[in-house]
Amino acid sequence: MKVICLGAHILDILGRPVPDIPPGQGRRVLDEIRITAAGTAGGTAVDLAKLGADVVSIGPVGDDVTGRLLLDLLAGHGVDVRHMARRPGLATPATMLPIRPNGERPALHAPGAMATLTAADVPLDLVAEADVLHVGGPDVLGDFTRDALPDLLRFAASHGTVVSMDLLSVGRPELVDVLRPAWEHTGYLLPNDDQIRGVTGHDDLVEAAGVARAAGVGTVIVTTGAEGCVVVDGGGVVRIPAFEVPVVDTTGCGDAFTAGLLVGLGSGRALGDAARLGTAAAALVAQGLGSDAGIVDLPSTLAFGAVA
Repeated sequence: MKVICLGAHILDILGRPVPDIPPGQGRRVLDEIRITAAGTAGGTAVDLAKLGADVVSIGPVGDDVTGRLLLDLLAGHGVDVRHMARRPGLATPATMLPIRPNGERPALHAPGAMATLTAADVPLDLVAEADVLHVGGPDVLGDFTRDALPDLLRFAASHGTVVSMDLLSVGRPELVDVLRPAWEHTGYLLPNDDQIRGVTGHDDLVEAAGVARAAGVGTVIVTTGAEGCVVVDGGGVVRIPAFEVPVVDTTGCGDAFTAGLLVGLGSGRALGDAARLGTAAAALVAQGLGSDAGIVDLPSTLAFGAVA
């Protein structure tokens, strides 16, 4: 299975547990600090590679030390980074995450080169050859989302490449107008509950998913944290519960869900079983620090979720 992960690639610096930010020059001693490759494209790429997919990453990074570290981390997990778009003089997207004792993850984010992606950065021959084009964070990619993404996704669909999409920000209802032309060619939209509510303006998740489906999305799967996920497609609504696990950090759980779902679908599993594999992958990530925690490989993930 060959997957292109296009969009937000971010270097995360995480520390835990952080009960509060000390005042002045105060100090906290933490149990651990980690640096990981993350983002709705980058984190998903790492998890897909761990689950056995052949992964190519495409996204903007700076020519700084942060960018070199991010590329090294991605490549270390087996992700092909030869097509990452390097931007001289710009900073690589990065986030500091002080993880609370309950696993919540407030974010301090510097977008850097994030909004500089262009159509010229995406080799169409790769898109045509891929099984899946996963778009991570179209809501933060600037003009690319409006000017280039609809045509790119139309091209992908015309060549039999499945398109999936996740969001990075909570967003606003007016973002629907920006995303609608891309949604016409999106097979799977995979937001969390806050994101789909923010973008559509609907509190009810099924109604919110209906807005995206009316715009052309084939299947909407809304992740709902400890409650699991809600699958909405032409066959109706299915709710899949989450696994009960001790939560260390929720960073990257959505990316892990996406990776598990795509690998499940790519291996011929039914939609419900693929979504359960996604919830298993997310549960594994939640038990460690950072978006690359928990998942080792596909057999152990299947064993954990009893999906096989």
